[in-house]
Amino acid sequence: MSESRIREHLGAFGLSTTEVETYLAIVRRGEATTGDVAAAADVSQGYVYEVAETLVDRGLVAVDESASPTVLRARPATEAVAELSTRLSDLQSAIEDVYSEPAATDVGFEVVRSRQTVERRANRFLDDAVHEAFVVVPATSFADLKGAMAAAVDRGVTVYCMLVAPDTGVVADAVDGFGAYAHVVRTWEARPQVIVLRDARAGLVGSHGVLTGRHGDEYAVSFGQPEVANGFYGNMVSNVWPMGEPRHVSAPPALPATFEYFRNGVTAAAQHLDAGRDIVADVTVAGTGSDHQLDLDGVSVREAKQSLVPPVTSSFPVENALVVETESGPASIGGDSPGFDPYFEDFAARRVTLRDA
Repeated sequence: MSESRIREHLGAFGLSTTEVETYLAIVRRGEATTGDVAAAADVSQGYVYEVAETLVDRGLVAVDESASPTVLRARPATEAVAELSTRLSDLQSAIEDVYSEPAATDVGFEVVRSRQTVERRANRFLDDAVHEAFVVVPATSFADLKGAMAAAVDRGVTVYCMLVAPDTGVVADAVDGFGAYAHVVRTWEARPQVIVLRDARAGLVGSHGVLTGRHGDEYAVSFGQPEVANGFYGNMVSNVWPMGEPRHVSAPPALPATFEYFRNGVTAAAQHLDAGRDIVADVTVAGTGSDHQLDLDGVSVREAKQSLVPPVTSSFPVENALVVETESGPASIGGDSPGFDPYFEDFAARRVTLRDA
């Protein structure tokens, strides 16, 4: 690296022009007396002593006062750079301690390369979740997200979680006592993408290494479009979620219960039906592709088509629907979520109330 680049970088670290020239005078020689340095840098010998204190504090030089006259020695390049790197790490930690995340907004696309920033974005999406959250992360990252996950569960958010890692022991330790943090937990001994989705509206997707690696080209993309969020949901529920081993499933809400988010109602219905209960639904539906609404009160729920909790009852991965018995015969109802209209079902709905028959 040329001396001009050294001047540029040391200036960025706050060294004055004279301090940089003094340092260069020492570096060129490896070691030099204060008198030699004063002559080379064109400063007084007394000033060299003052500058030397600054250079010692920065970890750039060492002073040998046992020699007569006093000798200044340049520290090896690796040691000098390591000292500056330590200062940068300290600066990053200090900034993160006082940093206030801007108010949450669902923006277009944002490429994120810092592990700490990916963790903050993941926690933000969990904090913003109202109805549901999907979390696919390395098991080693659970500790960084479990607070936000527990808070989401306490707010009534349905949290689906998959912890992944090549090491079975890491996964097993992470899921111990997991009921406080998620309603459904799966594990997979693999390294799939990191996925965090909330309310079919926003989230992030990134390489596995963005939360496990220290260096490299790993990154994540955060987004705030429902169409994109639902696209990644389809990929997750088709290619990632089925690979996991079920580790925990919370009991469904007691009935009667109203679900403002239809997918949550389907999951709960599937659990009640699997337990052998007869249930009915009160739901306002609209014909698929139309605005005509119809109130269905007390219709018997025959099936819950889904793949999020065992046993899987869907005929294809993203299917999430209730099959109810109407006066005209069986009818299939899908969830009308942002950016994702039902295309296979007869009707669409946004909320549903389930009751014992």
